[in-house]
Amino acid sequence: MKRTNSTRRAPVMMALACACVLGMMAGCSSSGSGSGTRPPATTPPPSNGGGGDDGGGTPPPTTSKPTTPTGQVAEGAGNTVTATGNAISEIGKQIQGANLPIVSDATGKATGQVVVDAGNTVAALGAGVRDGLGKMGAVDNPVGVTVASTGNVVTQTGHTLSSTGDLVNSLGQDQLKVLSPVTTPVGAVINHVAGGVQQLGEKLGDKLSTGPVAQLTGQTSKVIVPLTSKLTDTTQALGATTRLGAPVDNLLTKVGGVVAHTGTHLSATKAPVVGPVGGVVTEVGRTVAAAGGLVHGDGNAAGGSGNPLGGLLGGLPLTQTGGQTGGGSDKGAGSGKTGGVLAPVGGLLAPVTGLVGTLGALGR
Repeated sequence: MKRTNSTRRAPVMMALACACVLGMMAGCSSSGSGSGTRPPATTPPPSNGGGGDDGGGTPPPTTSKPTTPTGQVAEGAGNTVTATGNAISEIGKQIQGANLPIVSDATGKATGQVVVDAGNTVAALGAGVRDGLGKMGAVDNPVGVTVASTGNVVTQTGHTLSSTGDLVNSLGQDQLKVLSPVTTPVGAVINHVAGGVQQLGEKLGDKLSTGPVAQLTGQTSKVIVPLTSKLTDTTQALGATTRLGAPVDNLLTKVGGVVAHTGTHLSATKAPVVGPVGGVVTEVGRTVAAAGGLVHGDGNAAGGSGNPLGGLLGGLPLTQTGGQTGGGSDKGAGSGKTGGVLAPVGGLLAPVTGLVGTLGALGR
């Protein structure tokens, strides 16, 4: 009898064991995130630096290739144009928030939007120069990047035309409603043209960044980048031979620093029109400072910082009433007390003439 019961229990026990095993296997494979100790199913592919990083995983390593001195000057010029566009856009936003006389609120906002979009167009042009020619030495085809950015400039121009069409439409409202038979069809035509320009810009960007145009710009970059580097080497060698490179570089750095600091003060005022222009003045100063690297290779050409002024702003006469000028650099900035903006100029030119240093000693 016992043997019969054991024989009957055996299939039941085996069935229960199989059910437990199947349940455990199902629990392990039902979700990819259930176990913290489980190794990943696949190994992430190595990054090839092609963009496409959407915030997940480890970002690709950044390159530390320096830009050439000419590239730094071009980057400063691009930043200046971009800052100009941003200033125009800020003025447009101020127009949108202002109460313009006679015209309706819709017309005031449309007018401001036209100015905003025009500023964005200028900023797109500057960004193309900054990201292309401004990265000579750090990217493979800087000419191609700048040329391809033309498509974005055309697209932004289409947005500006579209805003202009909206402005024309708004003129036929409220007190000027009698003009609607003219403004409505004209605005519609402008908007239609604007749509075509936007589509043209998108296609133009694709055409200029691929195919024969990309090959042509790539070959052009292979000629221009070494050529500008050779020219810079020549001017730096000339500056070293004549001993004018270091003082000229130091002078440009100081003048650029004063201009940039002035722009910072203008931006801090937050005043209409004046505040946005401060960014333009700041970028002009930085560009002037970066130009010193064309005549003196003392490290200004090192890329990656994006700020040719370095830490020199802290030692400017506008921020300190006394102390040393030059921030401890080896550019011959002088070590005496400063009494104003022009005081460092004597120390900068002393290595050139020898006379200013003597006059400075007599004046102490």
